Amino acid sequence: MSFPPPLCEHPPETIVRESYRAVCGTCGSYWDLESCATEVAYDASYPEMRGHFDPRVGAMKVRTLRHWLDKAGVDLAGKVVCEVGFGGGTCLEFLGERAKRVIGLEANASAIERVQQGGSKAELLLVDQLPPALAELVDIWIFQDSFEHIPDPAAFLAWMQHNSAPSSEILMVLPRADSLSRRLLGRLWPHKLPDHRFQWSRAGLVGFMARRGFELRADFFALKYVSPQMLIAHALHHAAVPPAARKWLGGAAFSFPFNFGEMALVFRRAGAG
Repeated sequence: MSFPPPLCEHPPETIVRESYRAVCGTCGSYWDLESCATEVAYDASYPEMRGHFDPRVGAMKVRTLRHWLDKAGVDLAGKVVCEVGFGGGTCLEFLGERAKRVIGLEANASAIERVQQGGSKAELLLVDQLPPALAELVDIWIFQDSFEHIPDPAAFLAWMQHNSAPSSEILMVLPRADSLSRRLLGRLWPHKLPDHRFQWSRAGLVGFMARRGFELRADFFALKYVSPQMLIAHALHHAAVPPAARKWLGGAAFSFPFNFGEMALVFRRAGAG
């Protein structure tokens, strides 16, 4: 059986099928074959089903991002910042209060419209309508559970390279294909979702970025602030429970740090240090 070339760019002939996964024999990244067989529409229902516009969820996302920036040693002052996949847009406001300029990229036109209606001052762009060159080079790129959604990361990184400042850095948090939770939970892993088609291992992602001139500066354990309700809501979403049945589970004032099997990596342009 043939499989599509792995996004980690290792030889396709190393791929081995393990149940629902087509695993790269070099780095452990893999295609989720069940997810590849489904289609996910990035329409108005997508953020609603995931609680992106719930203010309580948004507050926890901001708290989480603040924690990640501190752990990564990333300073926003005077910088041009681009958040790739901003979802409900809550973090754009937080970034705008600290950075010189903020850009938000989204695949979902309805999310852009809603965030614009909320009065966001960030420049919002659809990923399939990106200009070849931005008005200013980006100093800091932020991916919060969004890199794994990019269908052609090689093409996107080429665009990023063209629009990155010489000393630019990338903060990236995403599911880790070779995490302990993935190995223990199998199909019950929270990141096994229809729109997570390719799962990156740490080695696969570090090598992919290095070939594009971005070296690993730091990594850390990616703790997210979540509420008990959010954990239950995530489990129900994973089980495809209708949104109306879990609407009351959006969030809560009480939150605690948790890791679902994500990795947090900080890259910088080679030679920038």
